[in-house]
Amino acid sequence: MLSVGNLAFQDFHQRTLSSSSTATARMICFIAAGVVIVLGIPPVLIGAVAASTDWNLTSYGSPSPYERGQAAMALPIILLHLTPTAVFVVGMGAIAGAAMSSTDSCLLAATSIFTTNIYTLIRHQVSERELQWVIRLSIVVVGTVGTSLTYLDSRTLAFWILSSDLTYTVMLPQLICILFVGSSSAYGAVAGYVVAFVMRVLCGEPVFNLPAILRFPGCSLEDGVYVQRWPFKTTCMLSSLVTILVFSYATSLLFNKGILPERWDLFRVKTQEETAPADGAKLGENDKHVAAVDPGRVLCSALGVAVEEERRCGTKGEGSRFWRGGEGSRFGMGVLEWKAGR
Repeated sequence: MLSVGNLAFQDFHQRTLSSSSTATARMICFIAAGVVIVLGIPPVLIGAVAASTDWNLTSYGSPSPYERGQAAMALPIILLHLTPTAVFVVGMGAIAGAAMSSTDSCLLAATSIFTTNIYTLIRHQVSERELQWVIRLSIVVVGTVGTSLTYLDSRTLAFWILSSDLTYTVMLPQLICILFVGSSSAYGAVAGYVVAFVMRVLCGEPVFNLPAILRFPGCSLEDGVYVQRWPFKTTCMLSSLVTILVFSYATSLLFNKGILPERWDLFRVKTQEETAPADGAKLGENDKHVAAVDPGRVLCSALGVAVEEERRCGTKGEGSRFWRGGEGSRFGMGVLEWKAGR
């Protein structure tokens, strides 16, 4: 779940889609896999030090942090009671800087996605000033919600595992369909999201004190809490994937066959299929000029996506095209242009 679920994280695709070639993106992934294993060694050593230390000989005293329920604070406690003051100050400063950097990135990513992919769809014509205020208000809301979650559990690891859980059950099916299923549509995406989210909530979550209403075979009651032994997270993910495929095919069939009126087509499924150029169709002079600059713009224009800047994003001899973007890049546009160049 942690390995496959993290594939749907936005920061991962920001790095891969901004690479100059497929070979570079592939190399980055392999290097990151090894670096993650190396970076996991220091936390293990710190935990071993906290477990083997005789705390009676320190200013912390007895019992140990684990017995006091402060295992999540092992690093600050070790720096405070087992190292000189200068090392403690530098270490806590490094921890605070890393935490603030991660928090800043998460806030900006969440607010940028909401503003670009949701708010601009609701209001098609918005001013730059309005977007700035929407981003500011979104940062306040997301920051308040994120801070309030700390009252439920103080362990950072618990929320990290929970985030991987949600990306695995909710976002991974969306990513698979975006990259590999050309017939998937927004109707299927919305239906798949609702199915995955509702099923995951009904399966229960101890962090939020949610009881297990949807109980699979092997579910047992232990210490007043239902424990699911069935791979229910994979079941939620597969259910979402099937829902996306079924709803995408069904809505495309209903609108293109004229069974449902076109005015009900909120996501323009029929319009997309009609405006997309067929294989072997001849491009106009203007289209040829656009394709010469970046063929991804042809697909983006066909889908009605506003392309803000022209970039030449080719690779040498591999035929793949990646969209080069920064931290605030549009993830959706990057995927569209990657599919077009592929």
